[in-house]
Amino acid sequence: MLKEFIPFIDKDRYFIIQLFEFLRSQQGKKHSLATIQEILQVSPYKTKTTINEVITLSKRFPRIKVTFEDEFLYAVNLDNALLNQIINLEAHNSLRFKIFLHTSLNIYNQSDSEFQKTIGISPSTYFRLKRAFTQELGLDKINCMHKSEVFARYYIYQVLVYFSFFDYFPTHLQNNKNFIKTKNSIAYGTLLWKLSPSESQRKQFNYFVFVSVLRSKNGHHVPETDDQYLVNFVQKEQILLFIKHLRKDWYMLDKNALLITRYCISFLINTNNLPTSQLDCLENFTDIEEVTNQQVNVIDELFGDSLDKNELIDLKNKLLKANTRFLNPFFKTDLFLTEQQWNYDNFLMNDSIQNFVTEFTNLLQHSQSSDYNMAELNQINKNYYLILLPKLIDHKLNLPFHIVVDFSEGSLLNDYIKGGLNNISGLNIKIDQRITNLTDIYLTDTFNPTFSKHQIIWDALPKQEDWRQLRSFILNLQKHRFSKLDLDDK
Repeated sequence: MLKEFIPFIDKDRYFIIQLFEFLRSQQGKKHSLATIQEILQVSPYKTKTTINEVITLSKRFPRIKVTFEDEFLYAVNLDNALLNQIINLEAHNSLRFKIFLHTSLNIYNQSDSEFQKTIGISPSTYFRLKRAFTQELGLDKINCMHKSEVFARYYIYQVLVYFSFFDYFPTHLQNNKNFIKTKNSIAYGTLLWKLSPSESQRKQFNYFVFVSVLRSKNGHHVPETDDQYLVNFVQKEQILLFIKHLRKDWYMLDKNALLITRYCISFLINTNNLPTSQLDCLENFTDIEEVTNQQVNVIDELFGDSLDKNELIDLKNKLLKANTRFLNPFFKTDLFLTEQQWNYDNFLMNDSIQNFVTEFTNLLQHSQSSDYNMAELNQINKNYYLILLPKLIDHKLNLPFHIVVDFSEGSLLNDYIKGGLNNISGLNIKIDQRITNLTDIYLTDTFNPTFSKHQIIWDALPKQEDWRQLRSFILNLQKHRFSKLDLDDK
């Protein structure tokens, strides 16, 4: 699980999660008591207690098999979906998480003493847990949540989405009239702004609005001092209609309805959900379009005629949405709260690609007055990579891998192997009859000393593992080819 959400889990429950995560990464193997103790960094007694709790919990999920015999722990059939369910379950049962829900949303309208009685703890335990939780979460986050209602709502939203809290919400609360009104407002906004959310995006919408409704119910309203975190827009028809909806259905004053509408638009932009057709309602849209057009000119120069008109439009729309997010004041709020990190190890990269992305980032920075910090720059670079790499791969890298199949048994075996090669998906393989200067791989059962490139020797009928290794070998060749790619070569 992500480390920034660990403070919400009780210590003993986090040991259970740690052990399940270890078993997921090493399943099918037997692990000694000493190994488990080293992983958890606890006493032998606590290690055995955690193992017993893991075995008990695993019985709630029939697919998982966890056994502990002769001082060795063994697990199979544990996948990421089940692990995610276990993390959610342990979070929802954690006293720390329950205290966070009580202090931030107070869903059940309880006083502190009523809440303490409900979960079965004393006032001293309540304040001790609350103090420890606050310290682990960090004073910077706590202070910003007190300073800004926008910060507070968005952080609560992110925590609840991560632990899928409302997905397990009691039915009688889901049928509450305010929650029904909430869903009606989401449906109206979806039609108004022509949104087409997927299931995960619809979940984001629900959680975002649910948190806002619960915060307002408890007297925590978005103040005018939070203006600095929200986008500004020109009041076009959709904006005016949504403001009118908030006034009529939620009995908001004009100034409050305007603030909430700005907050909703900021959220849709930051989660990449606002369609490009709706972006021209923003006050700074001219600036966004200008930097996007500069980037599109760079793309046009790089690809020349190899990109057709539809591909260029698709790239421009993706860049428009990304740049709108980066030039949205809410972008910095999001990154501060989540401390998002990005691992580039799985990206196909080289210096030429890096320089290309850096040029895009520099164009973006020149379009605004304040500089981005390192975390923000990492997020910006990541998004540009995700937009550009598919096109770079399609147009600059998707050259065929030339393979010659030549087994001493002759055409019968050769045709069998060629059939297997044709079934390898996701790779542009071209099978040639004879070795040429283009040949990348010579696949055979006898070594050829005159061929200086890659030879793969199968001295027997290939097994499934041989095919996997061949596919992995071709992917590594692709990465190597990409590392040598020079974008200046037309």
